Amino acid sequence: MEDEANARRVLLNMKREITDRMSRTGRFGLDDAMRDELGELSMADNHPADVASELFERGKDLGLQRLMEQRLDEVERALVALEEGRYGVCQNCGRPIGAERMEANPLAVECIRCRERQEELGYDLVRPVEESFLMPFYGRSNLDHSDKNEFDGEDSWQAVARYNQRPGYDHEYDIPLDRDDMDDNEGIVDPMDRVSNEEYRAQRP
Repeated sequence: MEDEANARRVLLNMKREITDRMSRTGRFGLDDAMRDELGELSMADNHPADVASELFERGKDLGLQRLMEQRLDEVERALVALEEGRYGVCQNCGRPIGAERMEANPLAVECIRCRERQEELGYDLVRPVEESFLMPFYGRSNLDHSDKNEFDGEDSWQAVARYNQRPGYDHEYDIPLDRDDMDDNEGIVDPMDRVSNEEYRAQRP
């Protein structure tokens, strides 16, 4: 009974800290309109790059707000589990979660054994099942390991990557070109800028 009272006190303190933090910061600044931060009536005529810092800060605020909402939801579920007598019981195997683990993380819902098993499964556990068919990228149709000499999946990707490439650039796939062979006026604004002083003097009568 004493352990249950201590757990309830810890959870209520966590809930109060989260709600107080969200209240003090105005939901991390999300209560304030962006036009108040920028001092402009509208952002419709602004390029996102012109307000990059403000957009970054707003994205960070959204992330912090979502994190606090998620943590608050975990606290609420822990309080419900405490009332129903499920607090401290692993939701996977039904075994009691160790007291040391619950003391370190009062929001734990899995025992250490189930948690370690889940971490061993890793990335694939939470990814859509369709990705097992899509990966590896173009790998199912890659024929480099065989004797076939035909247009395969890798070639199709390279063809797409070449699309809309400007000819003459150094990253051209098939033909390595010297920078002097480039037909683009790189680094200049007007074609006259390419005329050197020597060429200009040679043209004078």
